[in-house]
Amino acid sequence: MVSLKVVETKNEDVFSDLVRATNSQTKVEETQFLSLKPIVKRIEQYFNTYEGQDGRIYYERRDRQYVGRGVPVVRTFSLNVATKCVTSIFLQRPDLSYRYPKRMFELFSKEIFSDDTKEIVFYTSCLSLYRLHLYVASADIPQNMRKYKWHILVLVGSIIAGKKIPKLNSNAMEKYCQKIIAVISKPGPAALAPFLQAVKIMNSTDDINDDSLKKQTVMANMLKRIKPTEK
Repeated sequence: MVSLKVVETKNEDVFSDLVRATNSQTKVEETQFLSLKPIVKRIEQYFNTYEGQDGRIYYERRDRQYVGRGVPVVRTFSLNVATKCVTSIFLQRPDLSYRYPKRMFELFSKEIFSDDTKEIVFYTSCLSLYRLHLYVASADIPQNMRKYKWHILVLVGSIIAGKKIPKLNSNAMEKYCQKIIAVISKPGPAALAPFLQAVKIMNSTDDINDDSLKKQTVMANMLKRIKPTEK
């Protein structure tokens, strides 16, 4: 005999609470609960609006969602990676994405996955990482720069759209993201230029190592090197 309990609800909060309660005896990562939030479905739908375009990338709402469907791995972004991208570019905390992802989720998951966060922030930040990966693969950017990707993303966004970051749920953020997308959506010299500028800033920064990249002050000093004409 097997007991079966069926609960029907249209309330996403109730659904999430039920999943938490019924999985309390097995280890379930907090990021798996975030995937139940309504905004995550909207983010996936937003990514899909770019079907057929150069900037087509995929938001992986569920683990291994696109495996076996002919989608290149470089174009897919898990919830975990996408959160690191947003934290780096729009919260300017690459130090957390780099070394402290657990702390990142503790501090910012509610803000990042708020129901009124603009879906475009996820697409823009993931598109930036996608371009960086392609430039490293094609040797336009040195291979050793890959380990500094979270810091490079901050610089690229600030070089293109400015160092003053709007709130994640604001109309100003929509315009900020559109500026970045307009530059990097298609491959070419214009898209590569801000990445090369970011690499130049990284190379001109003294004592770049694992320990120094954990500090917020290092990123702040690199941002100061962005010239007004590079905004």
